[in-house]
Amino acid sequence: MDSEQVNFELLQDVMTELQDHLPLLEDDLHQLVRFPESVELVASAFRHMHSIKGDFSYCQATPIAEFVHRLENVMQSLRERRYLSSALISEAILQSMDRVRDMAMVLRSTRRFDETPLTGLLASIDELAEAGSQAAADQAARHILLAAHSPGELLQTVSRWAPAGAEATPAAAAAVNSDAALRLGQQLASALGARHPPWHDRAARQLAMVLELNRHHSQKVAEAPLTLAVYWHDVGLLALPDALLANPPRAKDPQWPDWCQHPERAAQWLLTVDPGCEEAAQIIRQHHQWSDRRGFPARLGSEPLHPGAQMVACVDLFQDSVAGLCGEEYRRAALRAVFDIHGDLDTRFDAFLINAFQAVSRDWSQHAAT
Repeated sequence: MDSEQVNFELLQDVMTELQDHLPLLEDDLHQLVRFPESVELVASAFRHMHSIKGDFSYCQATPIAEFVHRLENVMQSLRERRYLSSALISEAILQSMDRVRDMAMVLRSTRRFDETPLTGLLASIDELAEAGSQAAADQAARHILLAAHSPGELLQTVSRWAPAGAEATPAAAAAVNSDAALRLGQQLASALGARHPPWHDRAARQLAMVLELNRHHSQKVAEAPLTLAVYWHDVGLLALPDALLANPPRAKDPQWPDWCQHPERAAQWLLTVDPGCEEAAQIIRQHHQWSDRRGFPARLGSEPLHPGAQMVACVDLFQDSVAGLCGEEYRRAALRAVFDIHGDLDTRFDAFLINAFQAVSRDWSQHAAT
């Protein structure tokens, strides 16, 4: 891609404008998740996108302008109300705009266009722009989020890319769906960490701790559904405002009902990617339920509490207690968390979980104390 025509003096001004537009666009898209019917929010988001495209066209950074134009087509579909901006769609647009920022920074620093292949990402953006229903749009948004890992590769889903007349075996289809579910969960967990910095790399740390708990638990859980549950269990929070991530509501707050929906929301998203993930979905749904039947959502009848849900809840509590701390501050916070978790025996946690926790708590308490 030839960059000789780029006006690099204007590009610096364009970069400044980009930094002004992106936070406003992000705010509009997050608000649209809460108020998807808002014509004003869609119009505002479209204006920001159109201005960004125009700025790159003005300084003749044509490849970047063309990329933004593909995203502008998505915004046009939202304007035409072909579908509404779900949490998945908003996150897909924002992560695509992160690519725009990266492309612009490469151009400014090297005076050359970024040559990273974008075939798969562009195909998924076009798929979203052309979607004719909410279900198709949400599926295309998932493809965009998956393509963020390998933007040059076409997404090889069995249903979409299999040769004409070919029939995938059930095992092959399950393998593709399971891999897609894991990769999308990792991407969404990463997006959640980007929105709430204390949760940066949180899922990877949680996974190591949950798997360690599982090794000491008398009711062991298969590693595959447990891993999926760790990555997916909180991604339903992407539908909520950033302020609630930093300050979760209490039971009497007006935002509490929305907050309580995040486990079910995450479980439903996972099942649309891979309907075979019922066990992981159960763990996700139950990770805020208590052994004594308190918590949310309410447990019906004699439904048992999955031991994986207890493991995820335990690690959540411990991680949230020590997030961002190190040295002596970490040690003190970890000891308080250990005390609190032991104190939740027969209320939040059952004896099986507490016994497993006793086997690991000393190591966890010392992990970042130095």
